[in-house]
Parts: sequence; structure tokens; C-alpha cells
Amino acid sequence: MCGRFTQVVKASELAALYGAAAPDIAPPARWNGAPTQAFLACRLDAEGRRVLSLLRWGLVPSWARDRAIGNRLINARSETVAEKPAFRAAFRSRRCLVPANGWFEWRRTPAGKAPYWISLAGGRPFSFAGLWEAWGEGESRMESFTVLTCPAGEALAPVHPRQPVVLAPEEYGSWLAAETPASRVQAPHPGPFALRRVGALVNHARNDVPEVLRPVQG
Repeated sequence: MCGRFTQVVKASELAALYGAAAPDIAPPARWNGAPTQAFLACRLDAEGRRVLSLLRWGLVPSWARDRAIGNRLINARSETVAEKPAFRAAFRSRRCLVPANGWFEWRRTPAGKAPYWISLAGGRPFSFAGLWEAWGEGESRMESFTVLTCPAGEALAPVHPRQPVVLAPEEYGSWLAAETPASRVQAPHPGPFALRRVGALVNHARNDVPEVLRPVQG
């Protein structure tokens, strides 16, 4: 799964990454980004143009009675996303790209869970495959997203059995246009990835500071 990730990117970097206009808002720095927080995501507007929008992490289906359901829908399994009631409508027509610098995962060890920060080798920003939904009306309207996951590849499986679906830049267009079938996002991105053991500071979402990325021995 993916329960925390880093999104610290300049507006100019995002515009270049997606071929979209720079956002009117300054991207919030998320060193230890957590569910229910707002993140920038790229999606298509009504005219089919790529735009950057702030969305709340934790998808709330349009039919939900309570938006608290989003706290449980931060990830969507690529194997079942096309059929699950919470995700199938968004999978058909409301897809997004979620920029990230890396994500956190906790490896089980005899001494307890050890946190790791996982990024692409070289450190460049990349994109998770995501879905978005709108819930409520008027002042109560809220737009939210979820991150797709797939079985972990060989390099990451020792840390956790699942990983986010990472898309290559050449896949962005077909993903946003809802042309990519679910079967195409069930295989893990080949990487290469860089794994960094980090300290216990990341265990608390309130610690949204650069120091959570500081490497430790282990």
C-alpha cells in the first residue's frame, strides 16, 4: 500500500512534467504527506486540457453519505479497481496523475517496523496513477483522490508486498484519457528505485519536515 508520500515540487517542475500550465496556487510542501491532506494532481478539464488541482487524499465516492469513508480509500488495488463500486466510475472517466518525489513504507523486522523512503534512482519527480471524485454540492463540495497499487516488484518486495503504480511519462496521456485497461497497471514499474532507511520521525504525520528524509544506519 501507500500511506505516506513526499510531494515537494516547484510549480515550474510540474508544468514541465505534465505539459500543463503552472498552477495559480503555490504547491504545499509535503515531506511526510498523509491521508486527508491536500496534494496537487494533474487531470483533464472539460476541454481535455491538462490542469493541476488541489485534491484531498482519500477518495470519497459521489454516493457516499459521509466523507469519512475517504479515510479508508487512500489506495485502490489495480487488480480490482475496474469492478469495485467505490472506484469503477472514477476508473472509467476520472483519472489523475499524482506527482511525488518518493513514498514511505515500513518493513517488518524482529525489532519492529523499520521505515524506508523509496524514490526513483536519480531523484527526479515521478507520477502515481490516481483516480479522483467529487462529493457534495455548493460550499460542501470536495474533490478527492486515491492512489493505485500493484504487487511489488522484486526490488521492493522485501520491504512490502505492494507498491504504488508508477507511470512512465509516455503513459501519462493514455492514462488520463482513460484508454489504459486495468491489466496494464498490474505490473510494477521496473525502476530502478533507491531505498533509504529513515528514522522514527516519519512515524507521526505531524512531523511534516525535511528531516524525515534523513538517512539512518540499519
